[in-house]
Amino acid sequence: MRKVFFCFLLLLSHVGYAQVPDKEGSLVKWLSLEEGMSLLEKSPKPVILDFYTDWCGWCKHMMKTTYANPGLAQYINSNFYPIKFNAEGKDTVIYLGKEYKPSSPEPKAPHELAVQLLQGKLMYPTTMFLNNYNKEKKEFGLSMVASGFLDDKKIEPILVFTVENVNRNATLDEFRMRYEQAFYDSSNIGRNDSVKWEKPEQFFSSKALHNKKTIVFINTEWCNACKVMKRTSFSDTLLHSYLEEKFNLVDFNVDITDSITFKGNVFVNNKTAQGPFHQLALALCRNNFALPSLIILDEKMDIIDGIPFYLAPSSLYDILRYFGDDVYKVKSWQDYMGKK
Repeated sequence: MRKVFFCFLLLLSHVGYAQVPDKEGSLVKWLSLEEGMSLLEKSPKPVILDFYTDWCGWCKHMMKTTYANPGLAQYINSNFYPIKFNAEGKDTVIYLGKEYKPSSPEPKAPHELAVQLLQGKLMYPTTMFLNNYNKEKKEFGLSMVASGFLDDKKIEPILVFTVENVNRNATLDEFRMRYEQAFYDSSNIGRNDSVKWEKPEQFFSSKALHNKKTIVFINTEWCNACKVMKRTSFSDTLLHSYLEEKFNLVDFNVDITDSITFKGNVFVNNKTAQGPFHQLALALCRNNFALPSLIILDEKMDIIDGIPFYLAPSSLYDILRYFGDDVYKVKSWQDYMGKK
């Protein structure tokens, strides 16, 4: 069994950096609602909103266990505004431009904000995962609620789903299952190893004629959704033989620094703060760069299309058939999917 400690963090964390737990044992740097909302308006990014009460034992346990995991805590601190909110607190608060008050002066009376956001289902701890904030509309494009205690294994896929925009092409339940398969199912290792990937610096420099279309899988080592897609979608048993028959597969890690010649042009990776990724990967994505991305090339190495973000096996299957069987030449994607 392979345990996940979020490879993204291993690359970002400074060696020897000491994380100091708070008085509850958590390594997450929690913000008040006011602090979190202020930061969100200045620079939007995902939000974790933790609803707790003073008497909730599982809330305290989650602080001392799940949020005390160094890898998880650093992932949250790096990618989220983590906010703690007392669901029975007595302060008047502003959330997304609206005022919320305590529902009663009674000690255990729920706060209006908790009642509103949890839709009356008051269970603690409850965690909200929010992303894609729209400043003008004062709303989140993604809002998910997870009730009850979340251990490491339960919260990991939700964090990745939220941060890495997996919701664009997949449901949480589907991604949860694939995440488990990718990182915790030891039987999946052999299936993943059977997929024949080529390196971009070797593939594109080859003088051999290509009689198949090519899939360029744009990814990085620190992208968790990339790993899930590579280990599960591409290794799916229903896709394996079709992939091998119809496509060349290029595993393009955007962090590589090799110079690559593509269609007569030389592309490099200068590793600057403004442009840390390989120029060819950016060019293939045609100003729509996302991780992961799937780029489809025809037999002449011309770009047919690019599909951003994670794709589950079922979605990948439809896309591969659409391009691999040349349906795209005679039908729109909408017509193709409408008649399936």
